[in-house]
Amino acid sequence: MISLLPVLLSFEGKKVAVFGCGSVGKRRAKKILKSGGIVDIYSKEFDDEIKKLKEKNKNLNLIKVDVNLLSDEELKNIIKKYDFIITAINDEINKRIVKIAKDLNKFVNSSTKIEGINFIIPAYTEVDEVIFSIYTKGKSPLIAKYIRIFVENYLKSTDINMIAYIREFLKETVPKQRDREKILKKIFENEKFRTELKRLIEKWENGNN
Repeated sequence: MISLLPVLLSFEGKKVAVFGCGSVGKRRAKKILKSGGIVDIYSKEFDDEIKKLKEKNKNLNLIKVDVNLLSDEELKNIIKKYDFIITAINDEINKRIVKIAKDLNKFVNSSTKIEGINFIIPAYTEVDEVIFSIYTKGKSPLIAKYIRIFVENYLKSTDINMIAYIREFLKETVPKQRDREKILKKIFENEKFRTELKRLIEKWENGNN
């Protein structure tokens, strides 16, 4: 597998084809829809969950077709219309779709470990606008899940908004970035000071509401 570089990407306005509507296909389709993508799912059957989602989301289209029966030329004609391709069926059809998508210079992702994929949707979490993601290159999705939960709990226990508030204040009063970093580090490492400062900030906010 080629070396992958982590990036954060908005799918807003991007056209995405998802082949297969099993648990993996649905999960990835939901994430892309949440990011503003326009998603067409190609599958021979759709469950009630995805049908209800379709009723609520104008960016989701369900196209009933047995992907296994499509020729390479038919797949090519479908794939060339999209910006991103996700295939989540079986190893055999995934290989065909990845090869065609790669030949068309498309971004392509597969539910199975296939040579040629060039983008990944990793496990991730977002707390107070802080995004953290983890990818184990397919070795252990379970480990990725537990790392995600651990980081999520840590972020929830840390007052990120307070640190951001102090950082903005320091920008106005301390000109050198290195000095601001030292101050923030001391504040972050002193739990008693953080607790007292948070109490004072909340008291000030309540008094100005």
